[in-house]
Amino acid sequence: MELREPKLFIQSPPFYYVDVKESPVQEQTFYDESTSVYEIARSDKNEKIQNDVILRQLNYFSLPLNRNRNYVFHLEDGERVIGKIDEIDGINVKVKTLTDLVSINGNEIKAITVSNRM
Repeated sequence: MELREPKLFIQSPPFYYVDVKESPVQEQTFYDESTSVYEIARSDKNEKIQNDVILRQLNYFSLPLNRNRNYVFHLEDGERVIGKIDEIDGINVKVKTLTDLVSINGNEIKAITVSNRM
């Protein structure tokens, strides 16, 4: 039987053991602990998008996979906004159009469709 060297040999670094001196904790040492809990208060019903279908569509369309697509936002007053979803901040939906950044109230969106324009 013939002994062969491995084709790939990775040398591991040597291990060194060092003694560590522990210093005793002094009684005067105080440790700051934070016990604060921060919560976003949303007691007003207008702070949430009421239409569950629109909310699910906005969540899906704002995923990184779908961010580069243009959408048509049909609003309650008959206006249409065409653009890409930039950010969703509570009920405010920020849409990047060809010229500027438009903020839309999420409760004013009646429907969202995919735009054929690129």
